Amino acid sequence: MHERVIPASPNWYCGRCSDTNQRGVMGFGARNTVYLLDVSAESCSVLGSLSGHKERVSGFSFCRQAGQDQLCASSSDDGTVKFWDADDRVLLKEHSGHQGTIVALHWSPADKNLVVSGDDKGVVVCYWFNTGDCSSFFPLPKALFSLSCSPHSWKLLALGYKQGIILLVDVSKKGEVLHRLRGHEDEIHSLSWSPSTPALEQGDAPQDPPGEEEDFAGGSGGYLASGSRDQTIRVWSTDTGRGITTLKLPYLKKRGGGVGGGGGAGGGKDRLWLSVHWPDDRPSQLLSSCFSGELILWDLGASGKQKWSVLGSGDQNHSRIVFNMSSVRLASGRQLLLTTSMDREIKCWDLASLECVWTLPTLGGSVYALSFSPVATGLLALGGADQMIRSWDTLSLQNPYLTKTFWQGIRAKITALVWHPSREGSLAFGTDDGKVGIYDAFSNKPPQISSSYHHKTIYRLAWGPPLPPLSFGGAGERPSCSLYSCGGEGAILQHDPRNLASDACNIDKLIRDTNGIKHKLSPHSDFSWKPDGTVVAVGNEDGSVDVYAAPALKQLCSVQQHNKIINTLQWYHPLAPQPELQYLLASGSSSAKVYVHDLRSACEAPADPPAVISEAFRTLGAHTGKITGLSWSPHHPARLATVSYDHTAQVWDVLKGEGLVNYRGHGNRVMCVEWSPVDPDVVWTGADDFTVHEWKPSKQEFTAPPKGKKPVGLREKNKQKKINMAAGGQREGESPPVGEREASERGTRSVDGERETKAVNGETETKAVTGERGWRERDPKRVNGERETVGVNRERETKAVNGERGWRERDARSVNGERDEDEQNGTNGSLSTASGGMKKPPAPLRTKEKPELMKRKKARSMLPLSTAMDHRSKEDLLEDCVTLATITHSPAPPAGCVPGKGPHLQLGLFSDRPALHSMFQEEEEAHLAAGHPDSVVYLRLWSGDVEGALRTATERGELNDHLLAIAPTGGYKVWVRTVQDYVKQLCLQDQHLKAASFLLSINKLYEAIELLHSHKMYREAIALARARLPDQDVVLKGLYVSWAAALEKDGHLSAAAKCYVAAGAGFDAAKVVSKKSDAPSLRAAATIARLAGESQLAHTIALRCAKGLAASLDWVGAQQVLKAQEVSSTEGVPSTQEVPSTQEVPSTEGVPSTQEVPSTEGVPHTIGVPSTQEVPSTEGVPSTQEVPSTEGVPSTEGVPHTIGVASTQEVPSTQEVTSTQEVPSTQEVTSTEGVPSTQEVPTTQDGMLVHRLCFCVAEVLSAALTECEAVSSHPWATPGPPRGGSGPEPPQDCVRAVWQQEFGVAGGSGVTSLLKDLASVEKSQLSSSSTAHQVVSHVAVCLSTAVLLWLRGGDDDELTKAVWEAVEAPRGVGHDGMSAMLCSLIFPDGDVGVFSRRFQKVLVPVATEASAALTSLQAFLNYRFLFDLWWSNAPSATSANQELPNVAVAGEVVTGATVTRAAVTGEAVTGEAVTGEAVTGEAVTGEAVTGEAVTGAAVTGAAVTGVTVTETTVTEATALSRRAAVLLSEPHAAYQATQRDVARVQERLTGLVLHHARAHQQGSQAQGQSQDQDQSQDQDQSQGQDQGQDQSQDQAQDQGPEEPETLMSLSAQMTLYQKDLALLPDTIKTYSHPDVVECSLVVLHLARGSTLVTEALQTTARDLLRRYASSPDAQRAARAFLA
Repeated sequence: MHERVIPASPNWYCGRCSDTNQRGVMGFGARNTVYLLDVSAESCSVLGSLSGHKERVSGFSFCRQAGQDQLCASSSDDGTVKFWDADDRVLLKEHSGHQGTIVALHWSPADKNLVVSGDDKGVVVCYWFNTGDCSSFFPLPKALFSLSCSPHSWKLLALGYKQGIILLVDVSKKGEVLHRLRGHEDEIHSLSWSPSTPALEQGDAPQDPPGEEEDFAGGSGGYLASGSRDQTIRVWSTDTGRGITTLKLPYLKKRGGGVGGGGGAGGGKDRLWLSVHWPDDRPSQLLSSCFSGELILWDLGASGKQKWSVLGSGDQNHSRIVFNMSSVRLASGRQLLLTTSMDREIKCWDLASLECVWTLPTLGGSVYALSFSPVATGLLALGGADQMIRSWDTLSLQNPYLTKTFWQGIRAKITALVWHPSREGSLAFGTDDGKVGIYDAFSNKPPQISSSYHHKTIYRLAWGPPLPPLSFGGAGERPSCSLYSCGGEGAILQHDPRNLASDACNIDKLIRDTNGIKHKLSPHSDFSWKPDGTVVAVGNEDGSVDVYAAPALKQLCSVQQHNKIINTLQWYHPLAPQPELQYLLASGSSSAKVYVHDLRSACEAPADPPAVISEAFRTLGAHTGKITGLSWSPHHPARLATVSYDHTAQVWDVLKGEGLVNYRGHGNRVMCVEWSPVDPDVVWTGADDFTVHEWKPSKQEFTAPPKGKKPVGLREKNKQKKINMAAGGQREGESPPVGEREASERGTRSVDGERETKAVNGETETKAVTGERGWRERDPKRVNGERETVGVNRERETKAVNGERGWRERDARSVNGERDEDEQNGTNGSLSTASGGMKKPPAPLRTKEKPELMKRKKARSMLPLSTAMDHRSKEDLLEDCVTLATITHSPAPPAGCVPGKGPHLQLGLFSDRPALHSMFQEEEEAHLAAGHPDSVVYLRLWSGDVEGALRTATERGELNDHLLAIAPTGGYKVWVRTVQDYVKQLCLQDQHLKAASFLLSINKLYEAIELLHSHKMYREAIALARARLPDQDVVLKGLYVSWAAALEKDGHLSAAAKCYVAAGAGFDAAKVVSKKSDAPSLRAAATIARLAGESQLAHTIALRCAKGLAASLDWVGAQQVLKAQEVSSTEGVPSTQEVPSTQEVPSTEGVPSTQEVPSTEGVPHTIGVPSTQEVPSTEGVPSTQEVPSTEGVPSTEGVPHTIGVASTQEVPSTQEVTSTQEVPSTQEVTSTEGVPSTQEVPTTQDGMLVHRLCFCVAEVLSAALTECEAVSSHPWATPGPPRGGSGPEPPQDCVRAVWQQEFGVAGGSGVTSLLKDLASVEKSQLSSSSTAHQVVSHVAVCLSTAVLLWLRGGDDDELTKAVWEAVEAPRGVGHDGMSAMLCSLIFPDGDVGVFSRRFQKVLVPVATEASAALTSLQAFLNYRFLFDLWWSNAPSATSANQELPNVAVAGEVVTGATVTRAAVTGEAVTGEAVTGEAVTGEAVTGEAVTGEAVTGAAVTGAAVTGVTVTETTVTEATALSRRAAVLLSEPHAAYQATQRDVARVQERLTGLVLHHARAHQQGSQAQGQSQDQDQSQDQDQSQGQDQGQDQSQDQAQDQGPEEPETLMSLSAQMTLYQKDLALLPDTIKTYSHPDVVECSLVVLHLARGSTLVTEALQTTARDLLRRYASSPDAQRAARAFLA
């Protein structure tokens, strides 16, 4: 199928990735393929390849048994082991027994069926080829590096680990460890068994103590050699497990001038792979690799120190480390050694002569360019992604793979190559980073690199006739041909090959000028010169091809055939027969078609305007992928070879328009093609599979590319997308690293220094750069989805350039982008190289001489021509003297003698001034030709032409400080103009500070500031402006604002705020600082806004900061932030010290005796009153007997007072305690007009005080209601016990006292303004997901409102509703426990009529809503009292531990539960079912249990704490009756029963609607949808409704058969219930009560074991149950009491 092949490079860092069988066939793993070589002849040949792995091949081994040596096995990073037939190259079987990455593989030499493999996790798998049985064992939980099967016994297996441990295991006993070999200090790279027992020489570095060494008589197990990264080779006895000898690697001087060792242990160890091999039939000889590619032959039986010799002579050795070695004895008796190395070469050695027989080069990257030399016949240049150029003599008879490699000066992939048409050895190349260079193939000099770079990858290079401006001038002044390059950015540049340092010119300008084109030209993608140089064809990205005539590039025609980017163009070959076809132009694009056009008429008789050609001469359209290359045959008429992304190459007969031959030998996209210049039956192709193929069209079996498939590019792209998605969303075209390991372990795991892409069949798609660019779509940095790196050892060379050392490095990159550095060695001075650049060598390498003894470099002469004339012969110098004397003393000079010019140039220095100026002129021309323009400037300065000198320096961009200092000598205008030109030059050089300084020198201050500002040097610009401009200059403010905007964008908020402050924008400064939203930033922002006079913004930010601090429970910090704003707002307001003292204006607060405290109307003060007899009853407040009993408001008979509150008989009236004579009236106390009293509440701007008051309340509530520990709190946050009682002080009393003491709020007209401010305070919006802090904040606002209303005085309606709202808010969002605790704290005595004991405040509402709110509060207090009484009387009720019936409350059931000393602490328990569970040993502390079914349980031994109910004037039974009367409210029972009925009807309606929807959906369901999914979905949607239906069915069974419910009947029921709800008073709906049915059940249950429940109360409870226990559960629970 093919003749010669340069294969891909063998994989690196694999212990056994190549092997050889007895028939002379070598196999090695390269990327994800195994290549087979025939090594039995004098030169090798590639037999074929084994493809099937998806990832890198990590191991390869042949079967060693006779008659079965065609079998082989390979392992891969994809976790599979595949078995092949090497003769037929087919896959036999495979297994995937590994979970980790396979690192080693070996086919046992002693058993033809046993194949052993190991992975990086330490798991070893044994596979029997004949039976397919597989077993695994795990001898050591460490990273495995190498393994080797014994050739003496199939049971013995040697394993090498990363830690330097070697295990000998028995395979037959599931990996039983026989010996553990210790001695190495680092990872084991290679293991090799002796073929037989060698006669070894003892005593060389013994491993064991004297007397314990192994006798070398041998044993059944033989010997084992191991090579380690610790630079030693050890030989072990496998019978005893003891070391025999240790061999240390010698430090060898590398041939060719380099040093291979590495300067000690550190340098060599970093880049060392120590491979060992014990060749067959040589038991006393051991082969090993060395530091830098040398091969060492150890003679184990020799005596003395020198036990080794080096293979090869001259430059035959590898240049880099060797990874694999294998040997074979041919039928002729010749024994060969095959080695693979990092230098990308495979070498064959004759072990008899120790000389290299042949070398096979390999490729480390995709091949992008092929080019045959037109001068040196058969010399093929190839370039690719491994960043090297190879020159291959394809006609060599001695060595069919004779190649020369060029790498110096190349730091990127080679994408284009072309030989000079007439100059032998001149090779131009282009790279993917846009560089163009020229190599001399017959010298060792580095290449010339063009100073003009392309912005993207170079896709085409070509030699052509020079175009303007290079075509101007005479025959000797213009080049014979120019070098043209086309880059991915769409530009075609013309380079001068004589001087690549000069700027290249873009031909687009010439095209536009010649053809009068005003519009922008389409980006170019390729071009091709006609061989005679008269016409050039240019392909564009829009698919068009324009043809121009040289040298003016007049457009001849335009070919509009392709609709996608042009990838390649090729004119007919000049040496091909039939010259009439010389105007044929072939073009290929991404549309997978090749068009051939005959342009004879357009070129010979061009039309005006240029013709547009849209019909092709021939269309060749058999390819299924993008066209990447074209080549006309020089031997056949109109025969064309094309290559494509479809992995094939096609040969066409253009005249017939049909395909002749199709080559399918490549395994990936074919990138380039060349027809052999000497053999008409040979074609060369390069591809993405890292190979170059030579093949003969006459031997191919196919005539056309494969059909009936998707285009290969599209198929690969889809595969890669799926792989990237499975790999975690990696970018398309970017390959994930596979099998990577630490660089310290094995360098890295890769394929030829590249990251292998996990793709199907090893194929990947390339990332597109711009649009549809065909094969140009590949990313210059990533071709075929892989990172291509250089892997050949590149030694640094020291070159002397102009007397100085020029250091040229080779870019040595390793696997997966790791730097592949050659180890340093102290004896040879090799230096490490880094990828992507050159490093300067150490200074000591230059010379050892002292600096003062070094010869100084002579300065360049300013007059080189005249100086050279003074070094002529003696006769010429004497003749000059005579000529000068004649000119000086004779009136007329000699004929033909002009001093300062021509042959008498040197005389200008000794003649007059005109002659000197003439000499200067010729010297200037010489300096310009030599590239020394600075000398020209000096000469013009010397001649007095200062302005001309400065103009010359300006034009060349070479002004400097020295010339600028001389500029004033030419005048002021010259100096100013020079400074301006120098400023422009400095800006181009990014020296903006220096440029601004020079602008200041010519008094251009604003220009200098703007220069710094425009280049974002804000700090420098502001410093300059601040130093020179007035403070109020608008430019300065604009600079601050611009800098602030830039800083804010970059996230430097503090610096941006400083800029805004400096610019006078305090508002913006505060907004910027507040963006971080942390407490320090908000505090600073509020302060900045306050100082800047932005009070509204300051208050907003301060409040935001305070809320954040409060959320973190930093109450002190929150008050401080608000206080700072309050102080700033009240500046200028008189303090309380300016108010007259209490002697002049008596105060009602803080007076110790009752005579000094006037009794204000309706608000009695109890401060300082020792007993209840001294507390006067407030005037105007009727006694408890006179309080009207409105609906829902309990009288004193139903609302008992707790201990500490005097009865109405004990409270004397005001007339009995205080008279008007003893206590002055309020008219006598009020202050004079215009003088505020101390009771006036201070007000602040924007209501900051009211926020402080709310935070105060929140802090008090947080300490009482939550268990979170505050970060900081005030001492008053935890209130003490109330006066005359126990337990915590009520929060309202604590708040009032703190407000008076800390904030000066005690009443007066200021309270009204505070109430107005409080109305604008935003409350936290509560929901079921609200946190405890949010609930407390909401309650704090409500309670603050209540306290302010209390201080303001008046009726108690609003006060009562505010208290109810504070208590109801937590309950409304599910925080029942917090609501109950808050209610208990506000009313510690259980009486809602007493709001404050300390300040003697009782709640006497007047309005109906307020009375209903007060009744609601009392109901929940009584609810808790009822449950506390139930638990306290539980022992007497259940002394016999009798079984109680089940009770259902609020829709839940408690069945047969024994509840003993149950815990009901902290929170309310609602809606849960407790069945058959005993809860014992807990305490009940002051909480309400609501909605829980707890009846029917046995309750014993309960401990009740928290609420103590004691009545001094009434019995406990009376107290219970009074409290229960509030709970057993019939209106609320009716309301609650109606709500339950509404909920039941709504549930049934929902069920019917869902049932109807389900039936409708099943009827209109689409075809193909399964019925089971619908039923499952409907079941999920109506699960709750089905439960409701079951309960209704239970109820129906109890009540007997009923008529089926319909939608109409349910709607009618809902209408009736809605009418019933509408008739109920709004107060019942708004102000809720506990569940009446539940309370009735508890009362009846309590009556069974207690005498406190009266018969009347029981009767009321039973009546309520009969009428309103409508739910099935409640009815079942009530049966025990209603029987």
